Amino acid sequence: MNEISPESTEQQASLGQVLASARKEANLTIEAVADRLKLSPKQITKLEQDDYSALGPITFVKGYIKAYCTLLQLDQAQTLALFETPESVADNKGMQSFSRRTEKEANDSRLMLVSYMILAIVLGSSGFMYWQTTSNESDVIVPEVQSIMPQSEELAVKSDDEIVTETGVATTPEQPSEAVTEVIETDKPVLDVLEAEQVPVEETNSAPVLNTIVMHFKDDSWVEIFDASSERIAFGVKKAGYTMTVQGVAPFSVVLGRHQQVDVELDGQSVDLSSLPRNRSAKFKLPLSE
Repeated sequence: MNEISPESTEQQASLGQVLASARKEANLTIEAVADRLKLSPKQITKLEQDDYSALGPITFVKGYIKAYCTLLQLDQAQTLALFETPESVADNKGMQSFSRRTEKEANDSRLMLVSYMILAIVLGSSGFMYWQTTSNESDVIVPEVQSIMPQSEELAVKSDDEIVTETGVATTPEQPSEAVTEVIETDKPVLDVLEAEQVPVEETNSAPVLNTIVMHFKDDSWVEIFDASSERIAFGVKKAGYTMTVQGVAPFSVVLGRHQQVDVELDGQSVDLSSLPRNRSAKFKLPLSE
């Protein structure tokens, strides 16, 4: 086997390692060296660890090394050639630290990329659900009211035509007695037609009156509205700048998440919500009870 020459070993070792190896070959302890060089054992340990930061100026450090070389009978020039200033030692440590930091930053970058992708998926899903809810609830729900007036008008016109026709038969000169009989007999159907004509009118008058609510949203707010028939006519989060119009039968049960940011009108009249509790959702009736 090839033996490693002392020169190659010294080239690979640091100055502190060379001093420590020579001291051990001379069978000297750190305390014995410190006593001979008039230094403390801590200073000798720092020299062998290549830690010169606590040993004072560079001139003093080189003086300690020369004295150590003289004690161990080492060549001062060759030994000092291995000397590295604290700045160079710090640079070597800095390069190692930079390498570790670069590797850590690469791992962190991959972790951040995965985190951003997960965050983007979550935000995209939330945005889609919010858009879907808003689009479904933004439509105004207006109950359909079917008018029965045209049907009553047809009955009235039809009854008038029947009366005119039957009256025309009564005025025919060829059958005066029969005409009078027909007129008398038609009195009862005419009354029935008039009664049938009046029934839809009463039903029309009894139809519920619809009230209109208009809300102007100055900021995003939750809203839910039920009318007197317990039908929900509005629901969901409305965006800032949105104007919502709904119709129903009063009184209304209203829930507003941020009522300070919503202007409310009922049948064209502004509703004052300043008396409602602040900093929480407001539940109230429209029209407001005094």
